[in-house]
Amino acid sequence: MGIFYLIASIVAESIGKTIDKLNFRHNHIGARQSLFVAFVGMSLSIGLFLYLTRQPWPAFSLTVVVLLLLIALFSFSGNVFDELSLKADDLSLREPLVDSEPILAGLVAYLLFPGERKPIILAAFILGAFIVNWGIHRRKLRRVQRKGMLYLLIGIVLYAVLPSLYQEVLKYIAPSYIAFFRSASVLILVALFFHPKKWKGFTPRRVKYAASASLFYALEAIAALYAIKTYGAVLTMLFLMLGPALRYLSGQFILHEKVRRGEVIASLMLTVVVAIAAFAN
Repeated sequence: MGIFYLIASIVAESIGKTIDKLNFRHNHIGARQSLFVAFVGMSLSIGLFLYLTRQPWPAFSLTVVVLLLLIALFSFSGNVFDELSLKADDLSLREPLVDSEPILAGLVAYLLFPGERKPIILAAFILGAFIVNWGIHRRKLRRVQRKGMLYLLIGIVLYAVLPSLYQEVLKYIAPSYIAFFRSASVLILVALFFHPKKWKGFTPRRVKYAASASLFYALEAIAALYAIKTYGAVLTMLFLMLGPALRYLSGQFILHEKVRRGEVIASLMLTVVVAIAAFAN
């Protein structure tokens, strides 16, 4: 089942990002509206999953509460910056930098969890970082794109801490409950600090796209947590390095964005690095 969780997480995130970008491009939805609908949809979807599966209510302690609050804070901040960057940049422009997210998250987890340290995996992360750096081609960016890339970089740094927090709180709470508390708490923070300024912007078409994306984000959130519970944060992040190749295909064939050859080669090289490390592991 572990492999299924990994595949589901990678595919669901790619589909969600593609739907989001289509919503920005064709429906001109605002980042605030998109984020609000996404977390409403995620909270409802995960809540329904919990109701249908009848999972027992978790026990809370001070440690659990602190970890959940940290998850809410890092997730809210990361999602805000990620959503702002998604509006500014096409997927193919984002991907060379997004490729570094699981690498950075894997390195953070590698430092924090000594029991998961293996030289071959560390070598894969380091080599992956060099490949990502090589794959980033200089482009003449418009002002809005430069701003978007800065937002994305901040979001990636914040995201990189989350898998390690997830692994710690998974000792006490089931994955689906973590996903629900995360989505519900971020929804509350969005409503308080990043709420939509123009409610008339919630047209049926925009809401439909954003709600559809939220279903895939909910699936990705639960699947990723189950993968971390099965494999640990380090090995899960290694496998999530496979995600960019799928998102490049989406950017090129669905969104019709210009994907550069060097970036495609970099994603394929990452795939080979992951395969070698996984086989040797």
